[in-house]
Amino acid sequence: MTAAVSPDVDRLQDRLLQAALARLADTPAEQLSLRQIAQELGVSHQAPYVHFGSRKRFLAAVAGAGMAQATRQARAAISAAADDPAARLHALADAYLAFIREHPHVHDLANGPTVAKADHPLLQQAAIEYWNLLHDTIADCQPSRTTEGETLRRAAVTWSTVYGISRLSAFGQLPASIPATADQLVHDAIDQLLAGWHHRKQEPSHGT
Repeated sequence: MTAAVSPDVDRLQDRLLQAALARLADTPAEQLSLRQIAQELGVSHQAPYVHFGSRKRFLAAVAGAGMAQATRQARAAISAAADDPAARLHALADAYLAFIREHPHVHDLANGPTVAKADHPLLQQAAIEYWNLLHDTIADCQPSRTTEGETLRRAAVTWSTVYGISRLSAFGQLPASIPATADQLVHDAIDQLLAGWHHRKQEPSHGT
């Protein structure tokens, strides 16, 4: 049987995670100093390793804490949107774009190659919860008789499209001649996806 974690240990772990998230506001993950985080909290410089096992597991837990915050904000944005499935999907996209703008280093840590979802349960759980939120929001936009398999595919396409546009914009790869911002392109893409879902027949797509 796994021993229970004391409240003091839980509090210190959370303080370490929150301190790291605060530093990620202006410092990329690869430059994050665990020693400085520990010093800031007045604890041993070994504390992140003692409580998380390794730098990689600590960073994965930090990414999970950041993604959990993003999920809460996205849920709030969806709840505040009009009672219309399309409006709720656009609200979810706005929340994701705000997350990228406001917490770019947290976003890059959670979605980049530095850590994997399996590196810490916090990140794994946060990723599942965000995906479920995306899936359910897109499922509500589907016409009747859409299969679960097709809904999953459409969720993956939507996520990939929004992520792709946002990353191209972040790296300055969108041509300056395009008369639209990255945010506008994201919402244009969502509108086109929505129109396609309701226009096309429920048939297998190309390549299946």
